[in-house]
Amino acid sequence: MEFVILGLLMIRSLSQYDIKKILQRKVSPFYSASLGSIQAALKKLEEGFQVEWSEAAQQGRRKKLYTVNDSGKRHFMNWMLSPIAPSRLEQEMTTRLFFLGLMTPEERLVIVNAIVAELESSLEEFDAASLEAAKITVPDHLRQIAAYQIKTLEFGIHLHRCMLDWFSQFKIELEGSSDGGEENRIP
Repeated sequence: MEFVILGLLMIRSLSQYDIKKILQRKVSPFYSASLGSIQAALKKLEEGFQVEWSEAAQQGRRKKLYTVNDSGKRHFMNWMLSPIAPSRLEQEMTTRLFFLGLMTPEERLVIVNAIVAELESSLEEFDAASLEAAKITVPDHLRQIAAYQIKTLEFGIHLHRCMLDWFSQFKIELEGSSDGGEENRIP
């Protein structure tokens, strides 16, 4: 959550309610958050001296506007370029993709290459699990249960192959673009 908030604040200053609305409108297919989790993340970022706030009056109401500072910018950029946690692959790759426009063309390729490598690694693990599962003799009374467990594994393989295909194609687009994917940005 903290990196999503830092990324949003890299674009402009926001209140906690603005952050909630943006998450609901723009990121919701990949990321959702309650107001409580947003408040907790903002508090953590404040305590880590990565965001600052000021009071502003809008439509007769006072609200806290949060702004990312230099420390927060460095923290965000370091995270964008850090290794992807395999246990959080889907969430991290969609968050990094969402904020890729904040990075240089070279950094975009580094990030997409890291995503591709992690997806390839995940697929290798799924394929190995599939080979192992094929060797197991399942007792008759567990065959129906095992059949759906195998289907779950097949779904994971299919999903990761689709993501790998998409990111591999995107990587080719970035490599072929003279501006590192600038034309792929949403204005």
